Amino acid sequence: MILLILSGGKSRRMGCDKLLLTRPDGTRQIDWLTDLAKATGCEVMLSRRDDSPPPVDLPVIADLHPGGGPLAALASAHAARPDQPVLMLGGDLFLLDAATLQHLIDHRDPSRRATAFANRLDGRPEPHCAIYEISGSSLAAGWLARGDFHARHFLESLEPRVLDLPHPAALDGANTPHELAECFTKLTRGVQPKSVHVRFSDVLREACGLEQERVESLACTAAGLYEELRFRHRLPLDIDQLEATRNGSPCAWDRLLADGDVIVFLPRLPDVAPIPGIASRRSAP
Repeated sequence: MILLILSGGKSRRMGCDKLLLTRPDGTRQIDWLTDLAKATGCEVMLSRRDDSPPPVDLPVIADLHPGGGPLAALASAHAARPDQPVLMLGGDLFLLDAATLQHLIDHRDPSRRATAFANRLDGRPEPHCAIYEISGSSLAAGWLARGDFHARHFLESLEPRVLDLPHPAALDGANTPHELAECFTKLTRGVQPKSVHVRFSDVLREACGLEQERVESLACTAAGLYEELRFRHRLPLDIDQLEATRNGSPCAWDRLLADGDVIVFLPRLPDVAPIPGIASRRSAP
């Protein structure tokens, strides 16, 4: 079986190549992920969307469909090795651990077209840490030819065996600096479940149909909590369009949460000069 590490993405929201980021222990993400992959005993390869030099000494599978994302990488891997199943790993899995990866391999069902973990937030299969059997990966090129690049939709169409995560936060990824900070906080402080009370305002309330809810969360920070909620409720605003309060006071996005906190998410006010004698929401202590 090939273990294919996805690399070479544009990472527009992060602003840099996520595989070259330095983890809290001082190792580059690509080096850590490569060591984790090699420990499985699989043949480890690197997917690249162009001919730029790879960041690590691994065999490369060139992307035959530039711009097609993970699904294009899978189709290219099948074209290169049509006789091998593919275990595909996203490059931004900063919390993935050896036990989770081995659990996937040990519970692989070769009679199905794929084996994957359920996403902890919505229960749908997660395509960026999944095993695609030959009968599954052989279909990827057809989806690309139809102009469908949604890896998750493709995986669901394969009717995979879906596993529960042994460590629930193991597939939490990072596409932005805020999400990266959340991942690194989980790595350094651990993952502690907590119950928080969330209140929504304005457009967020309209989007999710809720004014408030009690949330069981694995987030360490206010940013991590919002990203969980944004994913679950498909909220329309980015963090940069919001501000938050914690227990009635303004809250930085990297502020650590505690069990029982009351968090309010508010659309960000425009930066305007204050009117004498009138306090703004931003000036709260």
